[in-house]
Parts: sequence; structure tokens; C-alpha cells
Amino acid sequence: AILRMPQPNEVVDLWLYFDEWSRCVGSGYQRDRLYRYGKFDSCNNQWQDLKKAAVAKTKASKKEAEAILGETYYKQHLGSDQTKSPTAGVIWDLKEKPGWD
Repeated sequence: AILRMPQPNEVVDLWLYFDEWSRCVGSGYQRDRLYRYGKFDSCNNQWQDLKKAAVAKTKASKKEAEAILGETYYKQHLGSDQTKSPTAGVIWDLKEKPGWD
């Protein structure tokens, strides 16, 4: 029998949070962090997000799972909202309508 988690990947995508954590602990990101700020990043926010996502994945209620994900650092500070990007307006300009134009 195939066992499935209560929440599908469309609701709780563990890979997203794993990717964020693995990007943070990666040597390239840590090197940049050391150069820019003089210290390494503990990646605690990403680790806590990964743990919250794992808990959300096990919840039977979609609403409860989404509420847990809403508390994550990723959803509150990054996510798909480009206006929250730390490089918006510094490295690249926001467009009113996203596109290649």
C-alpha cells in the first residue's frame, strides 16, 4: 500500500523549504554573507521553516496546514511577493506588470 501525507504538495511543498534551507547553508551563500556582513548566517529561520512545513504536511485540515505555513519566515518575508525581496530596488527594479518588456 502506498502511504500518502495528508496534505498534497500543492498545499505544503516541503521541497520549497528544504531548498531554502539548503541554499542558506551552502558555501556560496555563506561566503557572500561573510563578505557583506562580516559573519555567517545561522540559517535558523530556514531550519525553523522546514520543521514547521513538516508539521503542516501531517495536518489533516488544509486550513490548519495553511495557518502553520503562514507563520513561516518565508511566507512573512519572502514568498512570491517580490516587493519583500531584499534586492528589490537595489539590484533590480520592480515593474508594475511583470514580464520581459
